[in-house]
Amino acid sequence: MKLLTQRLIAASLVPVMLASCAQLPVEGTALTNDQRAEAQKTCVAQYTAVGAVGGAILGMLLSGSKDRTQGAFVGAAAGGALAYSIAWGKCLKYYSDVNSFPVADARQTAATIGYDARQGNLVRIERFSVTPDHVAPGGTLNLAGSYYVMSPDGQRDVKVVETRTVHFYDPQEKAWKELGSEESSVVVAQGTRRSDGRTGMPREVAEGRYRVTFKVAALGREDQASQEIVIRKA
Repeated sequence: MKLLTQRLIAASLVPVMLASCAQLPVEGTALTNDQRAEAQKTCVAQYTAVGAVGGAILGMLLSGSKDRTQGAFVGAAAGGALAYSIAWGKCLKYYSDVNSFPVADARQTAATIGYDARQGNLVRIERFSVTPDHVAPGGTLNLAGSYYVMSPDGQRDVKVVETRTVHFYDPQEKAWKELGSEESSVVVAQGTRRSDGRTGMPREVAEGRYRVTFKVAALGREDQASQEIVIRKA
């Protein structure tokens, strides 16, 4: 019986290994629509194919010794829609198309917000929204945010890191669980910036409550804002 079980597990691992062998684009590569769709398919397959093996193995493969809570969460989702939600989080960068651009320089921003050099370094999100707040699985979310980065040395370019993270609300544990995130970094002039874009998702994601968090970090400071959405079939 033990030998049979081992053979079944080995057979189940075949699609996992095949999916793992597929090459994903090098980070930062500009993708066409077809290339993006293929990258999404490949990335999601690397996480959802493991569901055929069973929850215990899925948890073992996707969690480390210091991340047993996440491993158990992943394992419980094996073979189900929640596995696609986790894959969405892990593959978020292939589903997201975001454009970050300046809207006001340091001088204009200082006049607008009443900035004084004695305030030191400032990183502040002015607004962040996700629309629609109710969407069907496989739909598209529109992200819109604005923030400013200021320091006493207003002429110095700074490195800014924007991060978008997706959480799922686990009704059994009554807790939010992080699914994954994507981040982008740019060296930019100080002032006010917009960060707008959109992100899709697999059609198989689980229905339920999700939260999208936008975080901006620069000059040793950070700020973040979140919005909850509901994914549910129409």
